[in-house]
Amino acid sequence: MAEARAGGRRWLRLLDRYVLALTLRPMLMSLGVVLTALLLERVLRLVDMLATAGAPIILVVSLSTNLIPHYLGFALPAGFALGIFSAVSRMSLGAELEAMLASGVSIQSILRPLVALGCILSLLSIVVVGYLAPYCRYAYRDIINSSVAYAWRAHAPAATFISVKDGLTITADEVDKTGRQLTGVFIQNRDQGADVVTSSVAGTLELTPDKTQIQLKLHNGVVIRDYGAARPSTLRFQELVLDKKFDLQAPPFRPRGGNERELTLSELWSEMNAPLPSSPLNELQAEFHSRLARSLSLPFLPLLIVPLSMTMRRNARVGNAAASAILMVLFHNALQIGQTFAHKGRGWPPLDCWAPFFIYVAFALWLYRTSTDRPGDTVVSRALDRVRRAAADLTRRAGARLQTAKS
Repeated sequence: MAEARAGGRRWLRLLDRYVLALTLRPMLMSLGVVLTALLLERVLRLVDMLATAGAPIILVVSLSTNLIPHYLGFALPAGFALGIFSAVSRMSLGAELEAMLASGVSIQSILRPLVALGCILSLLSIVVVGYLAPYCRYAYRDIINSSVAYAWRAHAPAATFISVKDGLTITADEVDKTGRQLTGVFIQNRDQGADVVTSSVAGTLELTPDKTQIQLKLHNGVVIRDYGAARPSTLRFQELVLDKKFDLQAPPFRPRGGNERELTLSELWSEMNAPLPSSPLNELQAEFHSRLARSLSLPFLPLLIVPLSMTMRRNARVGNAAASAILMVLFHNALQIGQTFAHKGRGWPPLDCWAPFFIYVAFALWLYRTSTDRPGDTVVSRALDRVRRAAADLTRRAGARLQTAKS
């Protein structure tokens, strides 16, 4: 008897390793693909922003790196779901699942390592989203401040409008290789209630005499000031130094915590219970509860995905995969909507953020409980079968009517 129990434990350990191996490979690949897809669109916008501001394009690497923890919070559930679906559907289509069930292995035995993996990923998500992401978000904004929003790098790309300090917009028709000698300069800004437009034949970016700032010296141009009168004021010049100077370096960025998204979970909790919180209480609660709800949903994900991936028919696999994706999108959109309502003070923030979570957990438990007797037969698969039969029936009727019309 003892040997049988030991053999059973060894079998369970072997099964756990097998299920985890089947899950981790596609999960990591899917995680990389999803994370890359989420970052790619943002990277393109960052490149455009840095180029427009005249900042070094290499900064896109630092900015993208600081965005990874934020996007990882969204990519983890998607990658985990794809890994589970790939592993279980592979066992189903290869008749491995059927053989396991016939030999006495229960669905719970297959589910156990997946739930354990979900718990580990949930803890990882809490660390990444709850503690690492706030610091990276602050570092991202610090780089933006020092490289784009405040300091101008004294480099002007040709035929590009650059928005620099105090609403000043500068463009030039031609720029030399150093980025300092400009031809066909056009400047627009607002000064003392007047719209000011300055144009010149040429311009030079140079250091101020104290070598602490950058100034723009213009040659052969005109300044037009529009105060709203019938005729604007016009001034022609041979040489003019623009009265705005541009710092070589930005001043120190504000301390971290100027926004609730820059606070860790511990700091959010402290602020929520402080007599005078740094942000409105509903915004702090919305951020705190939404982060926890999203992270704690991972252990329940196998309960939702495993029933939908246990199918012996190849034609049902695509429909179940689509249903899984739709359910995941619905849940995460519901979480986002709840967070938005809580952030705007509509309702009670804990209820707004946790109601989608509990509905998701209840549905996942119900779907799992109703699919254990007949693996692969779920309310979702039956609904998909009805849709397929209805579509086939409509196609058959349309074909019959077409034949009748031709005859």
